[in-house]
Amino acid sequence: MEITLRRHFAVDEATIGTMTIGDFTCFTLEDVIRTEKVKSKTAIFAGTYPVILCESPRFSDSYEKKGLGRIVPLVDKVPQFSGVRIHVGNKAEHTDGCILVGDTWDKKSAFIGGSTSAFKRLMKVLGTAKGGIRILISNDVGSPKDKMGHPPLPLFYMMRGGGMCVPA
Repeated sequence: MEITLRRHFAVDEATIGTMTIGDFTCFTLEDVIRTEKVKSKTAIFAGTYPVILCESPRFSDSYEKKGLGRIVPLVDKVPQFSGVRIHVGNKAEHTDGCILVGDTWDKKSAFIGGSTSAFKRLMKVLGTAKGGIRILISNDVGSPKDKMGHPPLPLFYMMRGGGMCVPA
């Protein structure tokens, strides 16, 4: 199974993107893209990485209590990074170098909403994987003001639907 993450906008201290897996689509929020890593403040480098469905020492207990299960996807073999997860969160302070997912994006700020709902939908899709999972991350970043005239197609469809992502 392949996850595609396209980074679209640099907003404040965050990077907004879209994640797709077949018919599943959601917004993503990550730290700033940098050429040099700054601990807990840098998005992982663009590339293709394996994703492992496993428990997280940091998240599994709290996620289980919230009804999200114990599995939190791990983006593995990222140069200069370790423990990179795809998880619930709303703003840059929640990332620590990880990838946050959400159903909505406040187009005026670096905030994504509906994160728990998006995470549940993501996990449902990932749970159907036969064999390995990998994530392909690409940078297509500009400022929202420069790009809003012609946003990328997945983002256009999501914005047309009132900012909601396409359900899986």
